[in-house]
Amino acid sequence: MLEIGTNAHPSPHSNARYILLAKQKVLTLQQQFLFTLSDFHPTAQMRSVFVGQFEGQDLFVCYFPHSPKGFEEVGLRDMLFSTDETYFGVLSRAHQLATWDADHQFCGRCGNPMTQKHDKEHAKLCQHCNTRHYPRISPCIIVSVRKGKQLLLARSFIMPEGRYSNIAGFVEAGETLEQAVQREVFEEVGVHIKNLEYRGSQPWSFPHQLMVGYFAEYDSGELCPAPDEIAEAGWWDYDDLPNIPNPASISGQLILAHADIIANESA
Repeated sequence: MLEIGTNAHPSPHSNARYILLAKQKVLTLQQQFLFTLSDFHPTAQMRSVFVGQFEGQDLFVCYFPHSPKGFEEVGLRDMLFSTDETYFGVLSRAHQLATWDADHQFCGRCGNPMTQKHDKEHAKLCQHCNTRHYPRISPCIIVSVRKGKQLLLARSFIMPEGRYSNIAGFVEAGETLEQAVQREVFEEVGVHIKNLEYRGSQPWSFPHQLMVGYFAEYDSGELCPAPDEIAEAGWWDYDDLPNIPNPASISGQLILAHADIIANESA
């Protein structure tokens, strides 16, 4: 299990383990993605960030501008959908911290280079204007909608054909989570919902979201997929679901949990 503490952040060392990234891809060898320092050659262009402790060892994420020779590149989304929940969390946190480090090399307030990191927390300190910059976290909602014994599933244009998921979207400024759920469902598929129920949350590293999950019930309206966002949407019987996300993801968890509730009611 990944431990996220407040102890001093160490520098990379020979007894640590490493996740390697390049060009938004996870680097693997024979389907393995956790390495020791002897498995690769650090370069001057490589950047590293302390992630936490995993299975009793310090864990770092290192990312390269170009993939080192000998490694295979695997898309992060593919890795997340093929791994279990423990590694899902490790990969998600590592990718979010690497994104933060890459995107905050200059102060967003004064524009000066950010060269100093806090020694006990993930923060960069601007030595010119004294501003602290923490990893960005963007709240998003994701919702499983029920209509009788059916579940609402949709496919966005970025998803492969044949795979369906829940409605999800970013929370707007000044908006509550519940308002975001109502708005996103109506904007993406044209129906109104009711009886929202919070079900849990999960980090989602595309690039730095926190997914907040809900159940909801259909209220009114006809399905009308937003032409610029949703390729397909429909109602699926709880016992005849299509290809859905891995249950390591909150999307898969919501769908399967909702289906189980309907199944128990129908028993």
